[in-house]
Amino acid sequence: MDGLHRNSLGILRLVWQGWGMTAPAADVAYLFTGIALLALGATPLSILIGFLIYLTILNTSYRFSKKYISAGSDFTYVGKSLGGFMATFEGWNLLFGTAFAYAGFGMLGLTAFFGLFYPTLLSTYLWIPLVIAINLITFFLLYKGIRFSTNYQIITGFAEFVVLIAGGIGLVILAGKNNTLAVFNPFLAAGGIPGFLHSLILSVVTYIGLSIALTAISEESKIPKRNIPKSLIISSVLIGATFVFLSYAMTVAWGPLNMLSYGKSNDPGLILFYRVSPVLFGLLFILTINSFMGNNIAMGTSMTRIFYAFSRDNVIFPKSFSKINKKNGTPYISTVFILILSVILGIIFGISFGPEDGGFVLLFADAFFSFLIRSITSSSLIISTYKNKKIGITALLGNLVIPLISIAVLLTVLASNFFPLPVYPYNYASILGIVIIIASLFVTVYTYYKNPETIGNAGKTTLED
Repeated sequence: MDGLHRNSLGILRLVWQGWGMTAPAADVAYLFTGIALLALGATPLSILIGFLIYLTILNTSYRFSKKYISAGSDFTYVGKSLGGFMATFEGWNLLFGTAFAYAGFGMLGLTAFFGLFYPTLLSTYLWIPLVIAINLITFFLLYKGIRFSTNYQIITGFAEFVVLIAGGIGLVILAGKNNTLAVFNPFLAAGGIPGFLHSLILSVVTYIGLSIALTAISEESKIPKRNIPKSLIISSVLIGATFVFLSYAMTVAWGPLNMLSYGKSNDPGLILFYRVSPVLFGLLFILTINSFMGNNIAMGTSMTRIFYAFSRDNVIFPKSFSKINKKNGTPYISTVFILILSVILGIIFGISFGPEDGGFVLLFADAFFSFLIRSITSSSLIISTYKNKKIGITALLGNLVIPLISIAVLLTVLASNFFPLPVYPYNYASILGIVIIIASLFVTVYTYYKNPETIGNAGKTTLED
């Protein structure tokens, strides 16, 4: 069977693929408003703390990527450390986590953005053809192959970075005497500390896909055991600094005490950039649409590679999902499946909650799968380190202490979303996330008893340099 095309991606392509996954301009338009509704004037602190939590997650991916080369990403890391049963359970959560994020952000998020300028789109069912069209365009870009799509990410990602930083500097200057460190006070959040903890769900989700976006394409990277870890660091620093700076600039320019109206506003990012310059407004509008598409490309690429790895190890998906287009190096059956699945999820949640809230419900529920995935993977790093009797000081910190911190923080944030439950519609997302996780565990147990030999091999396939 033909495999993925090796040695296709250098550092530059990897870094901007990571940028595309986090989609900063789209986050400014969509995700920042959801965070602001909960964090209010403490939005910059929420995004900063979210980044620090993400760094503990990054530590695990960084260390595993120096050891294993596999399109399975966390699925493989867990399989190599905890065995096939936990890898299969991890796989089911990866399936739901990536699918919910893909449909919620890139599909319904972009639809909601268009609805800001054409409200009839959201008040009728005209948004459904738009969701289908977005999926078809993304399918085409994915099918053309990873070098084609990463060329797109490099060009548009750099332009997006320049415009966002220019606009942020302009907003800080316009804010003048309103610049303040008070925005780093968690008690400014809605309801104080509980509201601030609720906001961290979306703040961590802002970054959390980055590690999978790069580790899932390790088989196609040049010198992957060197370049994947390096690109994880470069992308994270670039994106973290950009997000924290932009959230600060927008909060002080809008007014820390007025952030409820920011969260309810029709794209406050565009409003603020217009105050700086109509030219920046126009560029941000174009690049925001592109940013959503960049996320679709990066997320879709990750999903096709992870699903390919499931199929290759003969779990969750049939062997046909690992078929590769020889010319483009694309797992084409997995790509078709993603198209169908994301359309179904987008329509179901869009009809149930409306396109905008439906996207937030999917993203909030995705956090439960994502946080559990990262907790299991961090546990894998701890176990694999424990099995190695020789543990130095560096390994003790990076392979034991930081993963323990990551698990503790992630589980604390998740627990905070049940005691008490967040407001509508996030309360539905919390319940949905837990129900699906429990269902995934039952499916894994059932599969284990029906096909123990298949489960035993899950997550075991890796490549060598």
